[in-house]
Amino acid sequence: MANRIARGDSETGSRMREYETILRGILTTKRYDHVQAVCTCAAELAGIYGVDRENAKLAGLLHDYAREMHPDELLRIGRARNLVTCNVEEQFPILLHGPVGAVLIEEELGINEPQVLEAVALHTLAGPAMGRLAQVIYIADLIAAGRDFPSLDHLRSLAVTNLHQALLECIASTIRYCLAR
Repeated sequence: MANRIARGDSETGSRMREYETILRGILTTKRYDHVQAVCTCAAELAGIYGVDRENAKLAGLLHDYAREMHPDELLRIGRARNLVTCNVEEQFPILLHGPVGAVLIEEELGINEPQVLEAVALHTLAGPAMGRLAQVIYIADLIAAGRDFPSLDHLRSLAVTNLHQALLECIASTIRYCLAR
């Protein structure tokens, strides 16, 4: 049993290193540092809320897989896969990097874990009936190390005590940010 567990941990670690190498090739250094921070934060939140830590680390690491793609390419893929849900995504294709990223990590990396794909797809705009992993990734993306905005300390404190309230306040913070821009 211990050998199988150790082998499983080794295989998981090997895959994560492979994904990290891929990400270093497609993300800026700043974005790569961000996904590493989200990976760490997501694992911590997963431990608190009983979410699978390995899935949290994987989704945290890969959540911005399509973030550096050109907006025209995001829109092309989004349209081709029927991922565009509203006019705002047509106007601001960067909003599609989550759903497009989920499609691409499934096709290009062979990841087919539904909870991980949901978390990647919904990490930007959230969505109804989000699973716990998707909630954790949404929050971790906003509060991970390297972020800096006025209500950050409050959101970080809330994130470790009340997942649902933290999610609501993170969504509200994102809406305020978007409206201000």
